[in-house]
Amino acid sequence: MIELKDLCEDLKERFGAETSVKGSVCYVKVEADKYLEVAKFLKKEFDRLLTVSAVDFIKEGFFEVYFILYRFDGRVYCKVSTKVPRDEAEIDSLSQLWPNASMHERETWEMFGIKFKGNDMLKPLLTEEWTGPPPFRKDFNWRKYVAEVYRIPQAMR
Repeated sequence: MIELKDLCEDLKERFGAETSVKGSVCYVKVEADKYLEVAKFLKKEFDRLLTVSAVDFIKEGFFEVYFILYRFDGRVYCKVSTKVPRDEAEIDSLSQLWPNASMHERETWEMFGIKFKGNDMLKPLLTEEWTGPPPFRKDFNWRKYVAEVYRIPQAMR
């Protein structure tokens, strides 16, 4: 098993990644077109995919999509992140590498509206009857939505 510091250096050289190590975590930032390629490379070094999710940076106009890996030997983690534009929120799916990525991506798609190319499970899970926009986007006004859908009088808002 490669040491985290050496792994970071390797990722910088191979993929032009921005990396750092803090404690037992390797942080990796890559361009979106390298996201899947980096995941394939890291699959050999880590035992488990823990999650796939996103953060909405509305003012900057992008989502940060990320996944976190875990290695039992040494109890170390790796967080890989990339940016995708909010208006064209699409990234390659990790489901071909880790089957459990499908459900994490499904939830991220449902809550943020980010499409994961290659994931055929992208259908409503938690919001089957939902008619509003993706609810975890920062531009979603949940108070207004609830007031309109459930016809709450202005005085109660």
